[in-house]
Amino acid sequence: MALRLVRVRVPLRTAHRSAHGTDAVRDSVLVCWTRPDGVEGWGECPTLAAPGYTTETTDRAWSGLVGELGPAAVMQGTWSANGLVAASAALSDAGLDASLRATGVSLVEHLGGVRRPLPTCAVVAGVGGPPGEAAAAAARAAAGGAAMVKVKVVPDSAAEVLRAVQEAVPGLPVAADANGSFVDGAALAELDGLGLAYLEQPLAAGTTWDDYAALCDALVTPVALDESLTSADAVRSATGAGAADVVSIKPARMGGVAAAALAVSAAAAHGVPAFVGGMFELGIGRAAAAAVATLAGCTLPTDLGPSERYVEVDVCAPVVTDGGGRLLVPDGAGIGRVPVAELLARFAVEEVVLGR
Repeated sequence: MALRLVRVRVPLRTAHRSAHGTDAVRDSVLVCWTRPDGVEGWGECPTLAAPGYTTETTDRAWSGLVGELGPAAVMQGTWSANGLVAASAALSDAGLDASLRATGVSLVEHLGGVRRPLPTCAVVAGVGGPPGEAAAAAARAAAGGAAMVKVKVVPDSAAEVLRAVQEAVPGLPVAADANGSFVDGAALAELDGLGLAYLEQPLAAGTTWDDYAALCDALVTPVALDESLTSADAVRSATGAGAADVVSIKPARMGGVAAAALAVSAAAAHGVPAFVGGMFELGIGRAAAAAVATLAGCTLPTDLGPSERYVEVDVCAPVVTDGGGRLLVPDGAGIGRVPVAELLARFAVEEVVLGR
């Protein structure tokens, strides 16, 4: 087998601002796995430039794939993640995609999902901007068919921004994502009175299950965990401890789509609803994650939006929505998407081929 590793930088339509920082370009790594019979499969490593999002940075993922994981996969057929969770996930997903393409099976079918248009949650990522800016973005999302709006917030402006958004989209569920920016539960009292659909990752990822369970008991608002959930085992542990009312499933952070499917099952076993969260994937990663969102345990709108919401031009055929704003899961064998050669050449900044 052989691996082709391609690092791409694709301009975002608008800069993405959250509690973790600001990104104007999607700096991502694509992995192409070529089987001995020549069949190729693709995976994406959608890491971020700055540390702090419970995965390695893009620089670390790239160096790890080129110097550690990639050579091990080519020479031995196996590899150890060694802290490179998203890079390892991209390898796993690329290998799985190749296997499915060789047999003509779709990822949705392989995971046991049901192909259907997916209701979407539009994420408003305007941390630091005026409330009116977030409200206008939410109104546009609602007009486009979003089933829910989620607002990235920080403590000093969260309540004001959320009220503005709720006024702009009356009747539409509104959630908040704090990305772990609150210090303790006491500061959340004002948000708890807003009638939010859920409050995502209010406290830091290192917060104990006991502390999160206490917060779930104290708040009326459902508490969703995101950064705290780094594997299917973590989902099983958190939901079993009563530390989450909702879980966000991000395949790249859990070891790939197969591991993410196990995480959805783990949450469902404890009666906890799940949704597939986004990591600003390009079309390759977005297509794979969308297949996970077709699983029965994913009962809340997915954060995954169409390609055009994030980039003017994707690296592959764009992932799109229907006339009602619902995400259409790509069909065909594997993930249903491969990069377009000309676009890959346009956005590639580094490339390495390992193996034959």
